Amino acid sequence: MLNNGLVITNDNCIGCNKCISVCSCAGACVASCLEDGKNRIDVDGRMCVACGACFDVCEHSAREFTDDTEEFFKALKHGEKISILLAPAFKANYPNEYEKVLGGLKKLGINRIISVSFGADITTWGYLNYIQKNDFKGGISQPCPAVVGYIERYMPELIPKLFPVQSPM
Repeated sequence: MLNNGLVITNDNCIGCNKCISVCSCAGACVASCLEDGKNRIDVDGRMCVACGACFDVCEHSAREFTDDTEEFFKALKHGEKISILLAPAFKANYPNEYEKVLGGLKKLGINRIISVSFGADITTWGYLNYIQKNDFKGGISQPCPAVVGYIERYMPELIPKLFPVQSPM
């Protein structure tokens, strides 16, 4: 079950253990000895919450996210309805290209392009609505899948503290 999740280890890994030292998920980073005698730190996708701490500390660019780009384009080619969530920063980062990119994606068959900020507005409304209608004394908002994954796997006693409002994203 190693290298089977969102985060995987590539061939750049030298087994320096820096990722293990920053990982908050016991058992997510697993030391392995390869046939050639070299060490490597693989990722157990069942334990990893994809927080990105190992990316930040790795000096060898040995961690990467699972790339589903090919599956994305295959799905488009087969006519599947696909929507894209677009961060507001996209327009700011690509002020001269964003219209061409989005137009190109529409031509390829993208069904909808939805602003992440719109989803955030809906979620905020949901939180406020829940707080007003319930005697809710505080809790943990859940915009970050890494936080929710961590709570579900390692601190299930906190699950009742998660706001019962799901983001539309």
